[in-house]
Amino acid sequence: MKELGVDDNTLLVFASDNGPQGETAREMGNQGSPDMGNSGPFRGELGEATEGSIRTFCFVRWPGKVKPDTTSYAMFSTMDFFPTFARLIGSKIPNDRPIDGVDQTDVLFGKSETGNRDSLLTFIGADMAAARWKQWRMYFTDVHPTGIGPQRDPGMFSASAPMAGYPKIYNIEMDPHEDLQVGALFGWVADPALEVVEKYKETLKKYPNPPAGNLTRF
Repeated sequence: MKELGVDDNTLLVFASDNGPQGETAREMGNQGSPDMGNSGPFRGELGEATEGSIRTFCFVRWPGKVKPDTTSYAMFSTMDFFPTFARLIGSKIPNDRPIDGVDQTDVLFGKSETGNRDSLLTFIGADMAAARWKQWRMYFTDVHPTGIGPQRDPGMFSASAPMAGYPKIYNIEMDPHEDLQVGALFGWVADPALEVVEKYKETLKKYPNPPAGNLTRF
């Protein structure tokens, strides 16, 4: 960028699209790296629907626009880059289809601590596995069921098992590792979280999703 002379007027974004592979990959012989990452205080790894699987780093550099040495705890999805970049270049996003991302320009410029996103749906393949609403995570399926063989493995080697009709709820700010299931104490959380799900389902009536990517089903 310096050689091109655009170092000081270019927006640079560095981000990952998934969490670490973790202990399971190492135990099963995937030794591609001596350190395959660590999800820190959060539970989960690549292939799951947990916070440790989908929460990743993002560095943004834009001299004169983004204040250096600042951090944000706002919920920011990779889907948000599309409408955010569209606004930054003075363009408009399409209005003839649902757009899952939201404009997060105020987060980049330090004008908002929370941003314009308070919820996020998580899928494994075509199946909705979880929903986050503010500091709460609610799971509709369990990606680490009991059993033998690969069903016991977490992460990308796991299988998905439906629950018995009741979601699991965690407060990821008080309990980032998701050790305490608080659905019985905070059952009201299901209402706003499921409202997000219902709004998403309503869009599918007119705009159904294309088939999800799958490496074993063609």
